Amino acid sequence: MTDDGEVNVLDIDHVFSILQYLDSRKGEDVLASELRTVMPNYGRMMTIVRQLESKNLIEIRVETRPRKRYILSLTEKGRIVSKKLLALDRLIASWQ
Repeated sequence: MTDDGEVNVLDIDHVFSILQYLDSRKGEDVLASELRTVMPNYGRMMTIVRQLESKNLIEIRVETRPRKRYILSLTEKGRIVSKKLLALDRLIASWQ
């Protein structure tokens, strides 16, 4: 957390797995419910998704017909962050 109370991207739970899942879908729209494969607690997951949206890493679109559903996609910034986090993960793994 920063001095002004703002949450840092790396402080957000599951940021790596959510961004990686969205990136693996190669630009497809993803239903929020599909992220249950990454994080089963839907309520907590939506809180995290909203934090990622506030950082301009993902975009949330709401459809109301035929029923309400949230459609997620990575922004260009989110794609860049995802790739950098993957590179960092691989670098850390190489040290072990």
